[in-house]
Amino acid sequence: MESKRVKELLTYIEEGQKPEKPAPVHTLNALGSYPLAYRTFGGQAQGNGRLDDETLELAFGSHYLLTMLASGAVIRQMLYCEKESCHSLYCDDMLFGYLDRHGLAEHGVWDRIETEDICRNITMDNVDHRIYYSAVKPYALMAEARDTKEKIPILFVDTDLILKRRHDAILKNPTGIRAAFGHLEAVRMPCYPDFTELHFPEGVQIPKNYPINLPAVNTCLMYFNDRSLLTEWSVFFSRLFLHNHLPFSPDADVISRQLLGIDQRTFPMVAASHGYWDTDQVEAFLNIIWDPPFFYDCKSKEQVEWHYYTLEHHPECRNWHQDIMHTWINKRNIERDTAYRNYQGCMMLEMIQELEPELEKHLRTFKSLAPYLELQKDYGTIENMLRYGVVRDRLDKSC
Repeated sequence: MESKRVKELLTYIEEGQKPEKPAPVHTLNALGSYPLAYRTFGGQAQGNGRLDDETLELAFGSHYLLTMLASGAVIRQMLYCEKESCHSLYCDDMLFGYLDRHGLAEHGVWDRIETEDICRNITMDNVDHRIYYSAVKPYALMAEARDTKEKIPILFVDTDLILKRRHDAILKNPTGIRAAFGHLEAVRMPCYPDFTELHFPEGVQIPKNYPINLPAVNTCLMYFNDRSLLTEWSVFFSRLFLHNHLPFSPDADVISRQLLGIDQRTFPMVAASHGYWDTDQVEAFLNIIWDPPFFYDCKSKEQVEWHYYTLEHHPECRNWHQDIMHTWINKRNIERDTAYRNYQGCMMLEMIQELEPELEKHLRTFKSLAPYLELQKDYGTIENMLRYGVVRDRLDKSC
């Protein structure tokens, strides 16, 4: 039984988002299993460094899995349907095996899954996975650039993000720019200390032509027309992650400073070294700056609303839509708020069932998805679930 809210969301995505002559784009996700080992075992992987399926499901299942699959279904079936467009997943062989045992390697939302570059370059020993969760990102980007025709743009998409408009329906000059990023972030926050105060691998020097006092950018979406810029950033990015082991046990503040300092401050430095930063050669998908606890319009400097955790609508304004859902700030709140998590989970599950119907039998093999499937069985539509109070469509941040 189709929920009205899901139908309205898919209609919103379908209408008015495609240009007259859509050009192919290569989109990609990137994931590594090793950070899950640290998150689950506090640094101690099992046996020979492997993770069993129960652990992977605990660390990777439920809301996170549904977000990634719903995002891929929308990308492949609605946003980028051109013959030469391609949606790829870069991961290690441990994660590939997990997905394959559930049927998602062959019947998932990706046109291809690549493991060679991640397995060759990232190990339990050469990356401090307590901190550098996104170490797979630069290697995925470099591999995609190597394997993609020169004139086809590359769009990196975080797996906790759902894009509801094509890049060329959001960006002002998608064919004329060199690159685009998610949005700006203020560097006055404690998580962005002076760049020189970060811990770097032994012997690694910051190039003298890289300015270190620029704003940070959120790398949830990274779009590239310029392959040389993509490669230079990825190489610099990876050099700062590899063999950069902190000689002590980092707390949450240290982890945040190290991860965000390298992941989100390096692209502006590289772009500026070529004279592209703060010019029309580089764009933001969202013209806002995150300066906690608020977002501000980059031009007017006025406080603006962006409900980054909301899938289909502003909770208080039913007719207000957004083009990006990214749960990066409110992940913990969503995990705690079971009624809201169930609402989003059932929405995304229904999206997947509508766009990739052959996936349902494979989704039923995940224990973590059983609660959403049971809600569908017992109540049918999202509207019925809301009516009986078993889900809630507004996030309770006090949970």
